[in-house]
Amino acid sequence: MTPRTFGRAVEAIDRMLAERHRQGLGPGLSLAVTTRDELVATRTYGVANADRGDPVTDRTLFQIGSITKHFTAVACLRLAEQGRLDLDAPVTRYLDWFEVGSRFATSVTLHHLLTHTAGLVMMMDSYPSAWAQVWKLRDTDLGFEPGTRFSYSNVGYNVLQCVIQTVTGLSFDAALRKLVFAPLGMDQTWGEILWDLYPRLADGHKYSSVDDRPVPRPERQVVVNRYRVSQGCASVVTTAADLTKFLRMFLRRGRGDDGKVFLSAELFAKMLYPHAPFEGFFEGTMQGYGALVEQSERTHGHRRVIGGGENLGFEATMYGDLEAGVGVILFCNSFDVPWGETRWCLDALAAAAAGVELPALPMLKPLFAEGLGERAKDYVGTYSSPERSFTISDEKGNLRFDAPGATALLEPVWGDSFVLPAAGFDQGLLSFSRDKDGRVVGAAQLGDVYARDEKPKAKEYVLPKEWDAYLGHYRAFGSLVTNFRIFARKGQLWCQMYSGYGEEPLTDLGGGRFRRGGEASPETYAFDWIASGKALRCRASGCDFYRVDG
Repeated sequence: MTPRTFGRAVEAIDRMLAERHRQGLGPGLSLAVTTRDELVATRTYGVANADRGDPVTDRTLFQIGSITKHFTAVACLRLAEQGRLDLDAPVTRYLDWFEVGSRFATSVTLHHLLTHTAGLVMMMDSYPSAWAQVWKLRDTDLGFEPGTRFSYSNVGYNVLQCVIQTVTGLSFDAALRKLVFAPLGMDQTWGEILWDLYPRLADGHKYSSVDDRPVPRPERQVVVNRYRVSQGCASVVTTAADLTKFLRMFLRRGRGDDGKVFLSAELFAKMLYPHAPFEGFFEGTMQGYGALVEQSERTHGHRRVIGGGENLGFEATMYGDLEAGVGVILFCNSFDVPWGETRWCLDALAAAAAGVELPALPMLKPLFAEGLGERAKDYVGTYSSPERSFTISDEKGNLRFDAPGATALLEPVWGDSFVLPAAGFDQGLLSFSRDKDGRVVGAAQLGDVYARDEKPKAKEYVLPKEWDAYLGHYRAFGSLVTNFRIFARKGQLWCQMYSGYGEEPLTDLGGGRFRRGGEASPETYAFDWIASGKALRCRASGCDFYRVDG
């Protein structure tokens, strides 16, 4: 295969991404297309900083978030090959201070961390040091016996970082450079987000500086704060072209661009072995070491390696088809997730490699909210709770919200959930509920529950009196998870998370402790420091958050 083989595919990819960027995917994008033999093409779109207007170039560095886990995993495999790590050994063999609450006899091993089967909490974002996060695991408990289930954990890869640094005696950046970057010729990649890199590093962007409620999508996104961080889960920065050197190692099944064996056949197979089914956003894929693996009818039986990452204001995707020998990398300096675009790019490249027609352009969801069309009629009506009411009307396919002293157009987010930018009603998503026949029968926003076109019932649920102390808004200093609200709905406590875009019920564990998620979830909330009838602190999965609503 030569670059000419992919000319039409690259042109189609370029047209599609240019249009998506025009629609709002961005502010900046960086693309690289590769075969197992060589880099085929790079393309850039938009700006690295929306305030200054600096253009994205091939030399622009991007944060790649959780694709970092691939590098952390490979570093562990390389150390294992050198006889310096035993992947089946307990973490305590290398970190004698490692401690986590557990009711199980099974120890947490490096293999469990690599496959997200250790039972650890997902993240401890309020501690800026990976080492501090690992230390604070002693304030958490395993959700299940290690090795028996899957539960994605960022902090688990920070444990691996501490192991790598302890064994090598190097900084994380220096360890990755010696073990991974240098052998693969990656001279435009760093393992840590360093201050010295910012002149070349794209700035991240998000929809608003407001971080505690859902907001309408603006015409121009805002630049997020810069920060210095070293984390085995998410601190690698690189260019799209340089990352193709790493991706080509996968496409060559463990060999670098120089033809030398980088990972032995045994360790390469272990890295891409389907150790556990991934649960959540990538359901249907399997978890390898760091990487995700997909092999299905949709991929025509081809094995695909998948990487995805998110940091504050960044999204990164990496897809490779091992049988077709092609791969694509796409970076974005905002929270616009380009998964559909990246998947189609790889499909187009695989088709070109096979000499067949390119797939039809993808039917991708509009980036900006569009009218609901006929579906708008589903929601029209009056909604009432014992305390207040509002009406929803159809305004040329858009939904108009009206309440005493407040009016706004709703902005669709997903399903029956909408952003409601109206004063006094803007702290949470407005989500509509349907009956078994699909008819919209009510709505909810945080603790307020509304009935549609009928007289509201008096409150039927009474909270245990001590739970009143836990209701409120809690905050900590972190990059991604900065705050959450605890509210009551139908006699149960709920947690609003992720800048107001997600909410989950909490299960009472007694003694002021609650669990978020299923029975095997390690995520817990504990309330204390009760003053004047209110909890001033909530320890959420080992991290301390403090009441900020008085």
